[in-house]
Amino acid sequence: MSTPRELVVVDGHVLLQACSLYKAHACAVIEQHHICPKSWWIAAGKPIDTPLAAICPTDHMNVHAAIDGILAGRDVTALPPRCVALARQGLAIAAAHGLTPAPTL
Repeated sequence: MSTPRELVVVDGHVLLQACSLYKAHACAVIEQHHICPKSWWIAAGKPIDTPLAAICPTDHMNVHAAIDGILAGRDVTALPPRCVALARQGLAIAAAHGLTPAPTL
């Protein structure tokens, strides 16, 4: 399953973009990340009904690490706080729609 990525090039120059979680973090590639993992919707046989967040690849993986850590009952305080908050938001969306969260990594 691939993740939509954005690379902005203007007049032959790659422009850095701000991650929506940490705006001071500029990077070349931004990924559109489903806040509530797409795989959970598919597993439930439901249409995907979750907002997207434009985040850098590092934060994208940190969110997945936070989701998996929370599901396993692990301490996720070493992860970036906004990544953990986005993971918790995804879990809340899953609970509100009757989805069964599963590990994402």
